[in-house]
Amino acid sequence: MLHRYALLTAVATFCLLIAGGLVTSNDAGLSVPDWPLSYGTWFPPMVGGIRFEHSHRVIAAAVGLLILALAAWLGRAEPRRWARRIGYTALGAVVVQALLGGLTVLLLLPPPVSIAHACLGQTVFCLLVCLARATAPGWPPRPAVVEDQRSPTVSALALAAALLAAVQLALGAVIRHTGHAVIAHIAGAAALGAAAAWLAARASGERRAAPPLWRDAWRLAVLVLLQIVLGAATFTHRRSVALRTAHVAFGALVLAQAVLTAWEAARRAPPERAAARRNWRRRLTARLADCLELTKPRLSGLVL
Repeated sequence: MLHRYALLTAVATFCLLIAGGLVTSNDAGLSVPDWPLSYGTWFPPMVGGIRFEHSHRVIAAAVGLLILALAAWLGRAEPRRWARRIGYTALGAVVVQALLGGLTVLLLLPPPVSIAHACLGQTVFCLLVCLARATAPGWPPRPAVVEDQRSPTVSALALAAALLAAVQLALGAVIRHTGHAVIAHIAGAAALGAAAAWLAARASGERRAAPPLWRDAWRLAVLVLLQIVLGAATFTHRRSVALRTAHVAFGALVLAQAVLTAWEAARRAPPERAAARRNWRRRLTARLADCLELTKPRLSGLVL
């Protein structure tokens, strides 16, 4: 039941992303000038751009309640601490997302806030997709290790593809809210397509040893190909609301699948590589903490 509910929440969040895409595709971001109410009421007349903006708010409220219930359910029934933390992170992120949505309206669509709002929404979707995968009944907690002696490794390729997908998400948000970075977005699409194709080819060699990783890699390659086709169609038909919204929706699917693939590849890496990654993360965290301490945050706060 928990898996089905997590899957339902992820699907509802995907519908919310589509609703948000319809708002920007129809330039309806300021159709409702106030927040959290809409023209001082909970249910304004659904005419013009109001139906897109207000529907987005209603769906967002429903998704927020679903994520709240999911976090509570995980806290009571999920024994794995890391899974509970993902649920709590998703809950905190959706609260911040709601506040960013309100700021975009109250501050008249400032590009930095609107871009952050778009990126955080897809981040929440990725977290929920990971929870849906982790709560599946047949999901193995300790999968078979894949010995990959080639360079770069499958896990490195999967991580690179996930990072490129995240960069593409940010660039796409910049384009939708400012009209800039089109060339960078096109170059990023080519790089992501090459990385996804390379990853799928390399994962084919592990088809017998790790069928889930092979399936994830090929799903990612197909989604990236469809996304590139949609991107080209959107570029040539820039006024098409359907194409622009579909491009946003497929972008969310590409990012989520890239994250799942990178996660699956990392879980199947040899133990010594996993330990090396953990040590690297600890060193990075320690260095970031040292850099933060050098800024004297408490003294700066006192001066301010």
